[in-house]
Amino acid sequence: MTTLRHSISTIAITGTLVLGAAAPSLADSAQAPASASATVTKSQKLSKMASITGDSSASQNRWFSALGARNKASIKKYKFTWKTDGCSWASDSIPGGYDFHLSCWRHDFGYRNYKQTVGATKFRASHKTRIDKAFLHDMNRACGRTFWADPFTKAQRKKLKAACNKTAKKYYDTVRAFR
Repeated sequence: MTTLRHSISTIAITGTLVLGAAAPSLADSAQAPASASATVTKSQKLSKMASITGDSSASQNRWFSALGARNKASIKKYKFTWKTDGCSWASDSIPGGYDFHLSCWRHDFGYRNYKQTVGATKFRASHKTRIDKAFLHDMNRACGRTFWADPFTKAQRKKLKAACNKTAKKYYDTVRAFR
């Protein structure tokens, strides 16, 4: 019985090693067509950017998915710029546990990628207003967050939420002022 157990363990380990060694080559062959695909056209890139920089929760969710998949071929092919400086000189963290970091990151994403793709003049004429509105939407969504274990009373939370929305409006007004 001991010999049988030892033989089964050895077979399992050997099988794992064989499959483990074969998996990278299988994965490479499966990904070869994706990496060898034609480059993305400007129109396709603009369409993808429009879908992930819009003024809606669905668009924000699509951006989060793209952010999570940015190193995968399905997103990497667009050659997006993912750099961000957060909320620049303003605070990303708002009192009460609110956080604008991802709102600022998506805003930076929209600015940087549209300017790179269509140029600064066309960006300001055709895309800036929509991206700024999406920024306000994202911040307001962050301000609407509920906390599982809220250390504040309902009255305190109401004041903190109002302050968060006021800060969001200030950030929005600031980016709107820049041309």
